[in-house]
Amino acid sequence: MIKHKKMITAFVIFAFLSLLQISAMPQAAQQSPDQAGTSISNPDEAPNFIEEEGDAGYQPKKKSMLPIILGVVALGAVVAVLVLVVLKTKYDITGQWQVSWNYPGYNSGSAPIIFSGDKKSGSFAIGSSSGTYTVDGKNVSWTYSDGNTVYTGTFSGKNNMSGTIVSSGTPGTWTAVRQAATTGFGNIAATKGTGEREL
Repeated sequence: MIKHKKMITAFVIFAFLSLLQISAMPQAAQQSPDQAGTSISNPDEAPNFIEEEGDAGYQPKKKSMLPIILGVVALGAVVAVLVLVVLKTKYDITGQWQVSWNYPGYNSGSAPIIFSGDKKSGSFAIGSSSGTYTVDGKNVSWTYSDGNTVYTGTFSGKNNMSGTIVSSGTPGTWTAVRQAATTGFGNIAATKGTGEREL
């Protein structure tokens, strides 16, 4: 899907630049048959020639369709950018994930976490704890209700996230993988070390 979006965007930009280059090329001057066969051999004939040209009247040039085509292509490029880049959120955090954390020198562990809301914000629940989350493009963060633990990171794919944690001033790292929908949270599995921190 990502490759298709890139190909569509590249094609639109290429088409627009190609048409822009064609429109900038000078057009060859066309000489009417009457002018091609006319030569002034006698100065006395010049006034008659001018009168004949004057009698012919002004011939307006035909309007080119190129500006209209360029306008349509430009509009299409803007719409494509809006749809593919601005309006469509690529990453969706909602659902169940398995999050793993590691506090060097303290503890590490993993547990299911469920995000409920929309693609940009909502709430989460992990074990008996909960909080809120926000997503901005590929950047994600969630904060526990007590405000002591904050996860920040990025999507590395639609089903993978990773980043850093700060819990009561202690830094750590985390990763998360999207899980198939299940009921309940299961058990928290953790390897505890010295200075254990409760999450």
